Amino acid sequence: MSKKQPNRLAQLIDHQAFAGSALPQTLAKNMRLYIEATSEIKELLVDCLPEEILNTCWVVGLTPEQLILSVSSMTAANHIRYLHSSYLQILTEQSITFKQLKQIRVVVTKNSTDNYSSKQSSASLLHLPNSRKANENQALSQNTKRTISQAAEHVTTDENLKKALLSLINH
Repeated sequence: MSKKQPNRLAQLIDHQAFAGSALPQTLAKNMRLYIEATSEIKELLVDCLPEEILNTCWVVGLTPEQLILSVSSMTAANHIRYLHSSYLQILTEQSITFKQLKQIRVVVTKNSTDNYSSKQSSASLLHLPNSRKANENQALSQNTKRTISQAAEHVTTDENLKKALLSLINH
């Protein structure tokens, strides 16, 4: 029994799922959970956390007793750690989701688009002769070829782009 192919107007996610490139179910479930928890955290702490910290704060781990937040700077992390008990009290008192919470951990993650040294190091990698050779010799996986083919056939209407995509998978 084969899957029914989505029509050309279907959502991109439907085409990706048909091509076999959808996220695994557990990963998709965790992602939804973390996005919902992030929204709730931002609503509950909107009056407590400075806006610049709130904008870069994401839930990256959650158990009934532990919350792990990701922020973009050490200053933001120190701020949350310093006021840990106050934030913990607000979350446990005002939310069913965080009712049993006993600990808030904070990790600092640098966004690569904001990080100059990351851009510089990735740019220098592009000029290494060995890395260029490795990329030239790598074949596209069947999943990638199917995804590109699906996008070319059903998602794009630009003929030049369609031809370029199809030549990419046949090359």
